[in-house]
Amino acid sequence: MSGPGPLGRLGRTFIDLIFPEGGCVICGGSLPEDWLPAIGESSPAVVTMVDGPPEICPACLEDIFAGGSSGSRPPERASRPEPSLSCPTAALLDGVVTVGAYGGALEKAVLRLKRTPDRRLLRSLARLIAECLDERIGVAALGWSALVPVPLHPSRLRERGFNQALLLAREISLLLDVPVWERACERVRSTPFQSSLSRADRITSVAGAFRLTSLGPSSAPSDWRRLLIIDDVLTTGATTAEVARALKDGGAREVWCATVARAT
Repeated sequence: MSGPGPLGRLGRTFIDLIFPEGGCVICGGSLPEDWLPAIGESSPAVVTMVDGPPEICPACLEDIFAGGSSGSRPPERASRPEPSLSCPTAALLDGVVTVGAYGGALEKAVLRLKRTPDRRLLRSLARLIAECLDERIGVAALGWSALVPVPLHPSRLRERGFNQALLLAREISLLLDVPVWERACERVRSTPFQSSLSRADRITSVAGAFRLTSLGPSSAPSDWRRLLIIDDVLTTGATTAEVARALKDGGAREVWCATVARAT
């Protein structure tokens, strides 16, 4: 789809009135003049300094990183996905990286992202994800074959007008210089909103919901297929694990997931 539908455009107009260009992309507050977040191992509030200064205010950054970013690292540096992901299929994911806990500033950001494709917000969240990838796995963050956004079912895409995971993946692609395989897999069955389901129902509702469509060039060697799934929120890991299953069935060697937030 080339752009947001009527509801998406209306939402964008409304958001632009509340969050004018130049303010914090999450709370709308003013950004201090000549302010740059501290960079270094002692400060988790790191935003990539590319394409301009930070667009998230100090208060929102502090709230985002109050609990610290989370993630698991490759086997030589940390364990596989944490048991708290809780779904039996979580082992299909070779690693998980999230910016922080779902709540406060990150919750506001994710809810805004679901309502409107705000480019400044997308760019800022992509910066945070890119920094967390670098912090958690270092130079390995640059070694992805492709980014794979979690697809929406066509009916949900028509309703919303855009896929926030795809838009986020495109922004991360610009930062990491990694291609996006927009149609690597498709959602073949519409599923209820995961937030309305119990943990057990979330796992069963997405089982078999994704099907592989393309893994890129047919000549690509199997060890070249190191894929990073992109989504906005991770809860049980059931949805991204099912995407990983489809990708690995198609020959992907290693599949990680990166999200804006992690709900518990």
